Amino acid sequence: MKKAAIAIGSNSTRLLAAEAEGLTLRSCLRGREETRLFLGLDGHGAITPEKIEETARAVARLYHDALSYGATEVALFATSATRDATNSDAFAARIKELTGLTLRIISGEEEARLAFSAASVGKRRLIMDIGGGSTEWTLGEKNQVEWAVSMQLGASRLLKIRPIQSPEDAEEILRICRETMQPYARQLRAMRRAPAMVGLGGTCTTSAAMTMERFASGEQVEGKLVTLHGAKRQLAYLSSLTLEQRRQVPGLPPGRVDHMPHGLCILITALELCGFSYLTISGKTNLDGYLTQG
Repeated sequence: MKKAAIAIGSNSTRLLAAEAEGLTLRSCLRGREETRLFLGLDGHGAITPEKIEETARAVARLYHDALSYGATEVALFATSATRDATNSDAFAARIKELTGLTLRIISGEEEARLAFSAASVGKRRLIMDIGGGSTEWTLGEKNQVEWAVSMQLGASRLLKIRPIQSPEDAEEILRICRETMQPYARQLRAMRRAPAMVGLGGTCTTSAAMTMERFASGEQVEGKLVTLHGAKRQLAYLSSLTLEQRRQVPGLPPGRVDHMPHGLCILITALELCGFSYLTISGKTNLDGYLTQG
């Protein structure tokens, strides 16, 4: 059976359509639109009319792609930015008007569990999914979640607080990351330790691509390692460049030049507080988790 899901994230809106055979996905079609929804929240926490229209039309295009693929079921869910939005009902109504799809806003804990479902390989792992509005940690093994949290800490959320234009800016964002993550890290240290950390999300895959010095995602980065030392070098380098100079960095997509340093701050802080010297990258997303669970 061919089915599909569309996820409205804080940075991008993504599609995964596939032939589902139990927990296996075959003949996958992936699509992505850079909608930057979190940056479309105004000072009152509402999604601007322009951003509602832009994102709703992106959903409509991805929905058309799913139907062209032959998907007989198409689900639609949204994460952190839509959870925060004060006018999510109006947003959902515009999407339904254009596509007929009903938007489901998932909780942070469910988002964490979907990331675990996507990246878990049966072994004990700490899964980290860095997004635009939130970051999720999930601990478990043998496909059983033991602990899952969602933190109000994402690359776009931090960008709104303070752009990183210098090493001093980066230090301030690192301080905010440590302050936010510390309570969760203490909880984690009280449990039986995972031998490895797996990273999902655009920050993690882009860090791997920058290490490879070329644009890469999905299966191209699956299993690649990002070290704490390497991530610190990337942050130091990017924080010393202008936005125009960052556009010349191999492996860094144009849509990430402004908030990639913020994502690296999250990655670095997580590794330090959780006691890991590296993390293994997964090119999968919460969409993989959604379809295999569904």
